[in-house]
Amino acid sequence: MPQTSIDAASLVGAKVKRANSSLRNFAIELEDGRGISIEAVEDEGEPLITANIIQAESLPSLNEAVCSVDWSWIYANQIKQILVSSKMVRFQLHNVGPLNVSVGTWQGSPFLSFQPFRPNK
Repeated sequence: MPQTSIDAASLVGAKVKRANSSLRNFAIELEDGRGISIEAVEDEGEPLITANIIQAESLPSLNEAVCSVDWSWIYANQIKQILVSSKMVRFQLHNVGPLNVSVGTWQGSPFLSFQPFRPNK
């Protein structure tokens, strides 16, 4: 089973500097130099999420025209809470509320979905 290494308590209060995504990855750079790497993976035919805290400079640069998302609406927001499971990562962000990252399968491959993927109006 894929490993997840997130100490949720250590992320409380951290501010989002920037973020980018692709079909299988979500990378969040924090203002303190850390990064959160979330990936859709497959384990024995089941789609799962791996999530890890890494150094920001190790985050992948993700650019896919197919699913380009403007994540600027989460920038400068503090993480109030983060919950991690093998199927979902749920962020509670200070000014914008929840952001759920979940995993699914499309045409036999795992992918990430985001709810919401833009700010609520």
